[in-house]
Amino acid sequence: MQKLAEILDVERSRLFVGRKSELGLVQDWLKRVQAPTEVLFLSGMGGIGKSALMLQFTSLARQEGATTIWLDGRSCADSPAGFMEALHHSYLSNPQARHTSDSSFQEFITAIAARKTMLCIDNYEAIQRIEGWLLEVFLSSLPAADLLVVIAARQDLSAGWVGNLAWSSRCRRIHLGAFSREEAVLYLRQRGWNDTNEMNQLISHSRGLPLAMALFVERLRYPEAQPGSFAWPVSMQISAGMLREAASHEFKDLIDLLCIVPHATPEWLGRFLGAPLTSVELQRFCQLSFIRPTAGGIALHDVARTFLTQDLRLREPERYQALWHRIIEELAIELKHASNHEKRRIASVMLSTCQDRFQLNSVSVLSIHNLDSLHMESFQPFDLPHLHQMMKEEAQYSFSVEIDHAVMDVLSVYFPEGIRVYRNPKGKPLAFTAGLLLYKETISLLECLFPGLLDTVFPKEIKRLRQTSIEEADTYYHLRASASPHGHIYSYHELIGVITKELITHNSVGMRFVIVTAYEETNEVLQNAGFRMRTLPDPIREHLFQRAKAAIHEQDWRGTSFVDQILDLIHFASNYKENRAKHFELTEKEVKAALSLINDPEALAQTELAGKLSCSGFKLQQKLHRIFLHPPPFPLNDNNLGLLNLYAEAPQLTVDSAAAQMHMSRATYYRVRKETLLNLKDVLTRKTI
Repeated sequence: MQKLAEILDVERSRLFVGRKSELGLVQDWLKRVQAPTEVLFLSGMGGIGKSALMLQFTSLARQEGATTIWLDGRSCADSPAGFMEALHHSYLSNPQARHTSDSSFQEFITAIAARKTMLCIDNYEAIQRIEGWLLEVFLSSLPAADLLVVIAARQDLSAGWVGNLAWSSRCRRIHLGAFSREEAVLYLRQRGWNDTNEMNQLISHSRGLPLAMALFVERLRYPEAQPGSFAWPVSMQISAGMLREAASHEFKDLIDLLCIVPHATPEWLGRFLGAPLTSVELQRFCQLSFIRPTAGGIALHDVARTFLTQDLRLREPERYQALWHRIIEELAIELKHASNHEKRRIASVMLSTCQDRFQLNSVSVLSIHNLDSLHMESFQPFDLPHLHQMMKEEAQYSFSVEIDHAVMDVLSVYFPEGIRVYRNPKGKPLAFTAGLLLYKETISLLECLFPGLLDTVFPKEIKRLRQTSIEEADTYYHLRASASPHGHIYSYHELIGVITKELITHNSVGMRFVIVTAYEETNEVLQNAGFRMRTLPDPIREHLFQRAKAAIHEQDWRGTSFVDQILDLIHFASNYKENRAKHFELTEKEVKAALSLINDPEALAQTELAGKLSCSGFKLQQKLHRIFLHPPPFPLNDNNLGLLNLYAEAPQLTVDSAAAQMHMSRATYYRVRKETLLNLKDVLTRKTI
């Protein structure tokens, strides 16, 4: 008769999804004769599937006739004696083990040396206090061959492991991530899921975290439960609880900040919190399993961010809103002073921070992880066949397949700069946008392709547009965008998010954006982005759009600041726009005047600086005195403090004299002056100063 353990192994293997390379690695080791003893270290955030993968490893080991020993780090005392006692108990529970009452270390070594063995240690972080003993005594005494030690922990290998030269050649590190989209779809289908729309929503909300998906599927087993009958965060709350338990209370504010912004530099976090992060704090924070470094700074793992953000919204809604508003205000101020290149980066962060403003079929299109680092690139001739294929796959979104393909061919030859492409890591296009700045040459092309349309869209401007030069162009006319439904890496909704971000950040600064479309999905996204809509007259609609409900969508950002544009896009009603006086710039003259009167609060009350800060002379005097403390309040640095001391002691110095006094060139002096005024403003406007 088949044993229950064998039946369970078969069922687990049938339902197990993904991790093929990891399974292959263990399978190869098990089949080798006299395989060298190795340590396989699995790391990843809670709920990522470490324990499930280890169970698959033990199943493979049993199939090959190897002994398997499982130890949960939480089930033994955090001492060598406690570890050995738990290990002996686990060993005796194995049917293949030699039963003995002797729990000595040497007896265990002798027993496992008799046959190929897999030792699995789950929740390793619970016994890290005895890591030195494990490395130097326990592991070093094990057989040199036919033993595979699999260790699973939330954190990656510690410095003790990494720096141990004896184990470096025998240790493999594997960091587990969430399911890919393909794996998530397979997981759901294996469990009887067929509704594509509900599947897309679950994958979007669960972020492919195995635990979240398992809990959701489990919930649906109850007769009263239907896919759309309860809130999605059912599994997210459990997952968020696990993540918060892993982090100490001191990191609460940092985690909450990263719930809202997609990433942040340590300097920005320190400035926002009012105190710089020490190297020790930063090191300990980055050791959390769901914290990862990115090109833009520190970030939460995208799965963790989804769950923790939802948890924060439900648990502390008022705090979440207050923190969100403050972050947007800070980013808006930063955006105002940024260069054009930096403007796009900050705008991308703001869009990601406000991702729920942009939805398609109730699924956020800006929820893609690392949205701020995903950029479209210039069109290349080898992209063209892929773009045509994408349009064929989306033929249902076209009124005239022939015209669409003809437009793409013409653009690729005469106006290739009008095409932007997003590619996968192998270079294959996954999404693209096509559009043109309107000036006399592009107007001629569009009037040939779409007779009478531009006269309808721009009835009062068409004559002027026909004479406009490329240097005068201020209107972007969007023609077509497509995303591959077979992208595998990203869902269709996420690729639409990449397109949306591209169109907003690259075609909005001081521009007017116009698109004519009849697609309901496009209308939904555009309305969420605040576009004005007007209908097309019946004759042109019948001629070009086959009676479909085509409409003109327009957003005019000409003559407005980019800060206002982004705030309008995310529907952000803030004091930034209503009270511009609070968002001032400090001048060298104002600072010198105030510092020269630092000991006279009555005179300080009459200064321009007091007026800008809306504070009394006594309050301003307190703020100025605290600037000269040692160390100076963050983010002021020693260079800033040196210049402010110079202002206070010798306000009459010229630029050349001041630069000489500080032993720096004029160029360096100007840079330090700009930095000082910005940092001083940050300090003076902070409520805690």
